[in-house]
Amino acid sequence: MYKDFETRASYRYLKEVIDNLAEPICILGGWAVFFLVNPRFQKAQGRPYIGSRDIDLGFNVHGDLKKSVLAQTIKVLTEQLNFNPLSFRLVKEIHTETEEEIKAGEIVPTHFTFPMYVDLIVDNIPEEFYEVFKFNPIDEPLLRFVFENDESVQMTEFDKKLLLPKPELILAMKIRSIPDRDKEHKRIKDICDIFALLWYSGIVPEKANISRYVSENDVKKCLQTITDADLEKSAVQLGHSREELKKVINLLSR
Repeated sequence: MYKDFETRASYRYLKEVIDNLAEPICILGGWAVFFLVNPRFQKAQGRPYIGSRDIDLGFNVHGDLKKSVLAQTIKVLTEQLNFNPLSFRLVKEIHTETEEEIKAGEIVPTHFTFPMYVDLIVDNIPEEFYEVFKFNPIDEPLLRFVFENDESVQMTEFDKKLLLPKPELILAMKIRSIPDRDKEHKRIKDICDIFALLWYSGIVPEKANISRYVSENDVKKCLQTITDADLEKSAVQLGHSREELKKVINLLSR
């Protein structure tokens, strides 16, 4: 699904980003799932769980936006780590063979470039957001449960305190995202993450309580988009059978 160098480069820059930001650092998306499921997955499979290509950071946006954690993060990423703004994301290009950052002015054929994205995700969008930051962000309303209700898992990675949504919460985020996925690799990764969260995060699949976060209709929409072909491709990545994936994921609708 992902090439090894892509997840390897992403993990290296994840460490660099975390090393340079103030704690706690809210990690979302694929890397959050990785940290939540990898200990059990690696014990069972003898290999690490699937990494991510992108780095997703979550923010509680309130108060003076110019002095916010988001503003401080953008400053660090652009001024210290040489990421470039690109709409709601930050990006730098990596050479696919050397796995090194492509410097400004360096000419490299497109097929040798890999875009390393950092996505900035907020729990709400204040009216003055665009005026301050000059972009329209990704918003994830479920993030408020992390910041306001303390529904999170805290762990230390790279000697820094990370804040991750608790497994049921990030499971709900993944369920809500699938119907809108227009890229196959992202949909397959979401399916893998949903199964991994149900099987390897410590959740009891039959008792997964996600009704606080996601409606029955959203669960139904998610399941309707998952085809047998999707399950087959996901099963190959996970080392489980298609039938096992289907059985476990279908427990979400009960």
